[in-house]
Amino acid sequence: MTKSALKKVLVSVGSLVVFLVAWIFVFGKFHENHMVLFPTGHHEVYALTDGVVGGFSTSELSRTDSVVSARVNIRSGMAYPYAGMGLNLLSVDNRPAADFFDFTRFDSMAVLVETGRMAKVSFRFMNNDPVYSRQGSYASYRPLVASVPVPAKADQEARIALSDFKVPEWWLAGLGLEEDDGLRYMQRGVLFEVYNGEGTLRGIPDEIILRSIRLWGENRPFKSLMYLALGLALIGFALSVYLSVRKPVARTSKN
Repeated sequence: MTKSALKKVLVSVGSLVVFLVAWIFVFGKFHENHMVLFPTGHHEVYALTDGVVGGFSTSELSRTDSVVSARVNIRSGMAYPYAGMGLNLLSVDNRPAADFFDFTRFDSMAVLVETGRMAKVSFRFMNNDPVYSRQGSYASYRPLVASVPVPAKADQEARIALSDFKVPEWWLAGLGLEEDDGLRYMQRGVLFEVYNGEGTLRGIPDEIILRSIRLWGENRPFKSLMYLALGLALIGFALSVYLSVRKPVARTSKN
């Protein structure tokens, strides 16, 4: 290899190293979507009870800038009584949101929550179903529910994959649907709620304390572009090295 060719190869290697360092930094910083849903102060927090569907449970809220607490009493009178708190995703900074909340950018959720007695806590998306939902009709929104054990330590997050949220059978039965149709409408989020889990004692006051809700998921379009850029860079590097080290073809003269 000539000195000129060696110099070109070293320049190509140096350029590739600089590109890879920059690629790793950018990929590590932006390959995931991450969002803090609470506490931010952007969304209205409301007391959640089953009163809108004929129940008698109660919820009294107290809150600071970073914590909201619901003093709940789950009462009999319906098959699935509930009480807790919720975030109105259609209210942003005390103004109507421009559109529904889009959860499709995320894969997982981590919630920092405590309770007084209850061993489980439930989380629920209320999404606008374009077929069944009616504006302002709470019971017509499509619910997706997940119930998880309350972490043993106060600073330990409850983690849930968004794929674990399912439409409850009672909602399907109420609409005359024999089985889950598989539709979720996660791009049409209206409300997000935190309330009592399975096995909660009825008639005995309890407390739910919410400290944070975090969402994250893969930034798939960004990752595809980054892998494409990496592939093109490697092809360009290989081509550059090949052109630098190949021997020129000797030309023969014709008489």
